[in-house]
Amino acid sequence: MSARTHKHTRNQTRSLSSAAKSKNATPLHPAIARVSNLIRRRDYQAAAELLRSAGRDPLVRNTLGVCLLRLGHVEEALAVFRQFVLTPGSVTERADVSNACKRNFALALLMKGSPSGALDVINETREPNHPMAIRIRDAVKTWEKSLSWLRRIDWKLNRIEPPRCQVPIDFEPGEFEFEFETDTVQRQFDKPSDNSLELAV
Repeated sequence: MSARTHKHTRNQTRSLSSAAKSKNATPLHPAIARVSNLIRRRDYQAAAELLRSAGRDPLVRNTLGVCLLRLGHVEEALAVFRQFVLTPGSVTERADVSNACKRNFALALLMKGSPSGALDVINETREPNHPMAIRIRDAVKTWEKSLSWLRRIDWKLNRIEPPRCQVPIDFEPGEFEFEFETDTVQRQFDKPSDNSLELAV
């Protein structure tokens, strides 16, 4: 990770923490509360199993999609994001869907082998300095350097991706879109509270 990306990530986390501390904690969606401890333990398989039948709330679907990306189930994750990020029957992104969900959709496209689609989605969010947007663009730039000169020209001039395109990433994919207080979640699981604030990012 570059120094610039690390700085953005640290600043974003500090900002979210300050905002969360300044207001009362918002109760988690029940489905997220059920899987939060699984996600903390990185048991994404068990979390995904529960979330698949947990309804169509965008927060739930985004969490499912991130779990699937981290499991390497890219095609299923991409299908999940398409169902709620895009307007039904079109390729237009819904205005009421958060940029975090759109960035996860972009990452799913990237991991599926469509860097052009990923960059288009990232550009639409109009948050070029967000840490995940930077990571996605950096991954594409690194991938570009691995192309032969002919493929690179084709990509630069025409946005044509080579067959069976694969863009490696060097970070854990996806971003969860919720904050939670540890004691709130733990009470739902009848566990002791430590009153600490954690961010699921």
